[in-house]
Parts: sequence; C-alpha cells; structure tokens
Amino acid sequence: MYTHRKIAFQEIYKTGGWTIKIYTISKQGDFNQFDIYERAKKELPKWLSLKNGFDDDHYHIGFLIVHAGTEGVFSIINWWVGTNMLNTHIFITPYDQSGSFKKISGTGLAPCIWELEVINHERVTWTEKVPKKEKPDFKGYLESTFSKTV
Repeated sequence: MYTHRKIAFQEIYKTGGWTIKIYTISKQGDFNQFDIYERAKKELPKWLSLKNGFDDDHYHIGFLIVHAGTEGVFSIINWWVGTNMLNTHIFITPYDQSGSFKKISGTGLAPCIWELEVINHERVTWTEKVPKKEKPDFKGYLESTFSKTV
C-alpha cells in the first residue's frame, strides 16, 4: 500500500575532492536516523571509489539519498559519468545494525519509487545545467534541490 514519504534536501557535502548533495527520505514523518546518516557520509570516500561496467570520466559531483524505509535504511550513492549516465550503488543498513552497510545493488535491484522522485529532479536539473549548456553550469546544478512530501 502506498504511503506518502517526506523527501528533504539536507546539505551539500564535500569529501575527497567530491561535492555531494544529500537528501533524506522517511517512511514515518521526519527523518530521524541521523546516526546512520552521519555514518553514510563517512563511507562516501569508499563508495565513490567503486567502479562499474562503464567507468567513464566524471565531474566529482553526485548525490546521496538516505532513505529510512521498511526493511532498514537505504543509502543510494549516485554520480554522473560520461556527461549523461548515472552511476548508482545501493546499500542497506538494518535498523538493529546501525553500523553496517551491505551492498545490495548489482543484481538487478534499482531505486524505489520515492528515491526515483529525487533521481528525476537530479536528472532534469543535470540535463538543463550540464549537457544542454555550451559551458556546464555546475554551480546552478548544485544549487537546485528538491524537498517535498510525495
């Protein structure tokens, strides 16, 4: 059954030469898993070094979604590669194991409908600010954020 979830932009976070927009999503009102949120930020350098089958040039710009869902807290790190492709890795932290992040992407799993709301905003903004511009507007991309209950 569909329930509305609150999506909130939290911050622009810089780490190891990367600039990451961070969003939270919560199944139950306001996001309250900030212990896992802070641990996810500490994992970013490791996650941002992960490769995929199309490991092309990138801009050291991406976004992280930390989603307090039904099965646990999902951390979805995304960054733009090759101008128009999105590199995505998904991790889960069970509520009773707040120190662990288990990678669950790579077997066909994709982000859920609420996470896709954020991804769609990022896709539209990236398209308008980077590949459609003669000179990419990274500042404009980073300044465009999304917060909404959907």
